[in-house]
Parts: sequence; C-alpha cells; structure tokens
Amino acid sequence: MDSEANFDCFICHAHATGFHFGAQSCQACCAFFRRAVSLKRQYICQQKKKSGSNIKEFNKNGENEESENSSSILCDIHFKQKILCRSCRFQKCLSVGMNPNNVQTPQKTNINAKNGRNYFTKSGLERNKKFAKGALKIFEKIDIITVSPIESTTSSSSLSPSIHSPSTSSSTNCSSTKRGNTPLNLSIQQPSPLFSSSSINDSNYDLLSLLVKEEMRIAERRRILFCERPVACLLGESKNCPFTREDIKPLSFQEFRRSIRTHILLVYEWLRVWPAFSELNMKDRVTLLRKCVLYHTVLDPCFLTIQMGDLEKFVLPNGGYVSTKFPPLDEGCWADEPEISHETKIKIYWPLLVPLMSGCVAPMLKLGLKYEEFVALKAIVAFQMTLPDISFTGRALVSRELDSLCSSLYKFYGSQTEFNSNQLEKAERFGNLILLLTPIIDTANTFVESHHIVQFFDLWQMDSLMLQFLQNKSS
Repeated sequence: MDSEANFDCFICHAHATGFHFGAQSCQACCAFFRRAVSLKRQYICQQKKKSGSNIKEFNKNGENEESENSSSILCDIHFKQKILCRSCRFQKCLSVGMNPNNVQTPQKTNINAKNGRNYFTKSGLERNKKFAKGALKIFEKIDIITVSPIESTTSSSSLSPSIHSPSTSSSTNCSSTKRGNTPLNLSIQQPSPLFSSSSINDSNYDLLSLLVKEEMRIAERRRILFCERPVACLLGESKNCPFTREDIKPLSFQEFRRSIRTHILLVYEWLRVWPAFSELNMKDRVTLLRKCVLYHTVLDPCFLTIQMGDLEKFVLPNGGYVSTKFPPLDEGCWADEPEISHETKIKIYWPLLVPLMSGCVAPMLKLGLKYEEFVALKAIVAFQMTLPDISFTGRALVSRELDSLCSSLYKFYGSQTEFNSNQLEKAERFGNLILLLTPIIDTANTFVESHHIVQFFDLWQMDSLMLQFLQNKSS
C-alpha cells in the first residue's frame, strides 16, 4: 500500500498533483519549470556566485546548457521555506527527470492572461485521484464560495453580506468555459442599493450645519437642567458656554452619577438629528450611540473648559468642575463622599485628568478650536471609530456621511476670512484637526479600561446604563 510520502513532490516535498514534464511534482514546481524554460530564464545560486559557475543558459530548442560545477545542489529546496533558490530549484527539477523538451513554448509573445492555466485547482486534483487523497480533504474543510451562472442572477437582486470578488467570478466563468460548457447569455440584474433611494436623493442637507444647530439646543437644555437662573436667561440657542462662573460648582460624584443618563439622552438626541440614522439597523444604531457616548464624554468637558477660560477647573456637562491643581487636596470635588473616598478618586480619575488637559485641552487651545470644528470633531471621531464594528450596509452609509461631513468642514474653512485666500492654510488646519483624533482615542481607551477596573474591584457604584456602553453590551 502506498504511503503518504509516495505522493510528495520530488522537488519541494509538497503534496504532488501528478506527473509534470516527466516527473512527479506539485503545481508550483510545474509552473516554475515551465516559466524557466519557456522564458529562457537564467539563474545564479548565491552560494556559487563567487565562483560564477552556476549560470543556466538555454539554446534555441529550449535545452539548458550548464557549467561543469553546476550539477551539485547546495541549497535546501522545501515548500515551507519562505525563499527558495531558483537556481538550485531548477537544477533539482532536472535531476528528478523533468524534460525541458516537453515544455510547449508559446508562439506569440502576447499571452492572454485569461487563457492561463489554474495551477492549483480542486478540479485538477479530482482528475488526478492518486495524488488528491490528502489534498481534497483540505478542500472540504475550507469554505469555498462558488456561484453558478444561474444562481448569480438571482443572488444579485438582493443584498448579501458575503461579497464575491471579481477574481472569483471570473475564474468560475473561465473554468466553466474550459470544461467545454456553452456560456449562457443571461441578463445581469443590477444589485439592490445599499440604502433606500430616499436617503441617497436626500443628500442636499448639510450634516455639519444640522449638528451645529443641535449642539446649540443641547447647550440650552443644559442651562435648563443644571443652572439656577431666571427663565429668560435660560432660554435661547447660542454657541457660547451654557454655564457662567457663577453656575459651576465643585463636582459631587454622586450627583454626577445621577446625571449620566441625562448626558446619554442628550447624546442620543444629538445623533438622531442625522437624517440617515434611521437607515441603520438596530444593532448598528446601538454601536454608533455607544461610540458617541464614549467620545462625547471625553470631548464635551474639554470644550466646556476651554469656553469657560479657567484651566484650573475642568468643567463637566452637569455644571460641576474638578480642580486641576496639583496635588489634589482633600476638599471640594476631591473630598471624601459616602460612596467614594478621596484616595479612590485620585487613584481612578487623576490619571485620566492629566492626559485630558495635556493631550486634548492644550492642543485645542493652541489650535484655537472653533465651535463648528468642535462639532465636526465629535462626529468624525465617533463615525470613524464605529466603522469596524458595524455591518457592511451600515459601514457604507457611515462612510458616505463621513466624507460628506469632511467636505462640509472644508467648505466652512472657505467661508472664513482667515482661510479664504490660502488653500494651504485650509489644508493644514484640517490636518491639525484630524491629528487631534489620536489623543482623544487614547484617552477614551484609558477611560474604558479604568472603569472596567472600577467595576471589577467594586470601587464605587456607577450607572448601570453607562457600564453597558463601556462594556460593549447592547442587550
């Protein structure tokens, strides 16, 4: 009974697929030998390069002429190696019995790539039953997607998560032609759109303008929720900070925990202004909302602090502030509370406060971040970080809106007098804004990690809904 070793390629010891040019070999070595002979390649072994005795030459009949010392094969030829010596590989092909005269040299120099042979195919192994015993088992374990000509017309009418590449379909058509099948004249139906035609045609809205207006409405809601003023002073949309120096007070961690759901609700209302949000499925909506909650939690306090103009007070969305003075004293926002001690506060939140001030607030101040840029930055970082975690349909939709948002931001730069006449300054400004994404994402990741530690060691009780967002739980 033949053992598995009998079916090895005599050149590289891979699984052989048959006898090629007179020797038992795999398709890779067969293709290598065919190219070397038909193209009259000349190879030099690096180990023999000093002596210059390993040059392969071919005469007009395709036969090779070798120097006297080229018969020895110094290099190891094995399919597991990343790089194989082509000179020694060709010499080994000759030594195991491959005949260059059996290679049919093409008459035309222009070789159509579509007529080339598929060197390693399942059908090729099936024709060589003797050598396909082990290899066909490997094919059975691999999920190979094949589309028949008739099925392709029906599948194209509906959107499928699995996308067939053009190379796969073309190779399928070529293989069917080679088997002698008559190609079918089928009318190819256009695939259904990724999103409804209403959302595509309704692209005349300016997403940046919509988000800016909603951001001003959120500032108005914050004044109503967290400020003690006359009603006339609470109402009205404005790009200014919703709080004054008299409104802010030292942060109470217990009160902040109670206001977290209000913050999540405001983020959700901000996101629902986007007209295409309803086009996403529920899972993609939750994913996008989770990203928005995370990055808005980082960015909103940073911009509120900049608007307030007092860098010794890090202002949060509920009107509370955290002192940035070092060392943090056991008073005010850092004082002991029934639910969390002074030491626990410093251990958890001081390592977050430092990168927020140095990595986010300081670059924003240096850049002189405008209100529209801040709104665009919130949307860009949330949309961009959502892309890897949503469906193919949602990814296409979010990518389209992300491009539209960047275009709107660039048009905004064109409307500003300081950038209107200088294209280079507009591009540089946009690039500097995008560079802010790195510290924002790093700080957000640190924020998530620290609150995983808080929950794991039960350092203090956080809001359950916020924990679901931080733990990537949507159900």
